[in-house]
Amino acid sequence: MEDSQTNGQEIAMQPIENIVEIDDGKMFTTSLIVAQAFEKEHKDVLKAISNLECSDDFRERNFAPSSYTAETGNGAVREYPLYQITRDGFAFLAMGFTGKKAAAWKEKFLEAFNAMEAALLAKLGGEETVAIPQDEKPSLPEELRSSPFFSSRKKIGKNSLEALNGLLRLEALIQQDTLENGTERLCQRMHIENIAELPKSKFNEAIVYIFEALFLVKKDEHQGEAISTESLLGTLHGMIRFWCRLSNYKETEIRTYVFNRCSVDSFDELVTDRDLFKAILAVWSGFSNHSLKWKCW
Repeated sequence: MEDSQTNGQEIAMQPIENIVEIDDGKMFTTSLIVAQAFEKEHKDVLKAISNLECSDDFRERNFAPSSYTAETGNGAVREYPLYQITRDGFAFLAMGFTGKKAAAWKEKFLEAFNAMEAALLAKLGGEETVAIPQDEKPSLPEELRSSPFFSSRKKIGKNSLEALNGLLRLEALIQQDTLENGTERLCQRMHIENIAELPKSKFNEAIVYIFEALFLVKKDEHQGEAISTESLLGTLHGMIRFWCRLSNYKETEIRTYVFNRCSVDSFDELVTDRDLFKAILAVWSGFSNHSLKWKCW
């Protein structure tokens, strides 16, 4: 039966160049297209979507159940399930797809979404519009406010920039890499020349990417190299700024929290590298326990 279903999928599959579709102003790809591009069984892609650890709200907004019909091996026509997947849904799903070929397909999918978005915006820009007085303009529904179409193109501010730099310092420490290398990788991922050009709407996406890099398991080419005290201090203060930016806590409150966790009264008492590393872990633990609300960005 699986062979029959696979053959039906190949017949029903549109050309892979058409990897993004549009319906009623909404862009999406499908689980069938994803399966073909990443050379996976469609049933495995369906299973991966079902097993995603995301909120029900995110799943409903980004993975719409649908179906398609295809011929089976004996010539009969059967209906099979599929998902219509938004750009955010694809990005979340594709996190688990690894390898150089998968990376190339991820880029191609996102480029296709971006091209479709640009075409839609160009079309919208050419339509005549009627000015609406400010007090008569209707507010956008919540689901539209979260759409890339309505995202601000403003760049991140100083506080957000410091927060990203703080988290990048932790990545450099954990991965025993340089801050410059981590920053360059982030800029390449976000398609920007420097980190200050990051749009505000991409701030959360950048944080998710750095989180991924933090816990990336790779061959340690720098194993045995000493970590400088200056690097530890920079990471500690950077993480404090990161926690401050992504929470309602003041920097003085966060410093007090760290002092209490480390049983000291000031940073001057953190005299050894072990003390500094313990303080860094205290900041991470505090942020995770008191400020981090896991959600699908």
